Amino acid sequence: MSEELFKELKKELKLAIVKHYKEIEEMFRGKDFYGYALYTSDDVSSIVAVANTSDSIPVDVSDEMYIYYRYSPDEWSQWDDFEIFDTVNKIIEESYCLPNAEFSRVKSKILSSSLETMMELQREGLFGVKSDEKYLIIWVSDSDDSIMEISAKELNTSKVYEDYTEEFE
Repeated sequence: MSEELFKELKKELKLAIVKHYKEIEEMFRGKDFYGYALYTSDDVSSIVAVANTSDSIPVDVSDEMYIYYRYSPDEWSQWDDFEIFDTVNKIIEESYCLPNAEFSRVKSKILSSSLETMMELQREGLFGVKSDEKYLIIWVSDSDDSIMEISAKELNTSKVYEDYTEEFE
């Protein structure tokens, strides 16, 4: 991925996350909106965002599957990205088509830029105060990509990270 395309991806990703997060906040107004994830598959051919509320978790807190449902975006309820990530996904598609594009390098840059963007937005206060009640992650479905563990650690409190690793590590 060229440096210029990398910068464009980060810029568009930041715009998309801000717009999507605010849309989700408005939609979930009055509900316990706790989870937000950038979601992709192992081929990282596109990125969407998913979110969840506590009342959307299909099991009770006392159920042994509660942590799984709470921290697994595969199981979350809000999948509408409102077509906000279309420009981001066009850039991702373009990056894989560049001459000499190496899949692993492009994938790594996309995921690392996603984490950098989420961390920047967190520092800027978009996601509110970091707390044990909130959960942010970059989720790569059906994968054990290290970005999930790294993002869980960097974007959350130590308690949330501990709960996450207990279930997924």
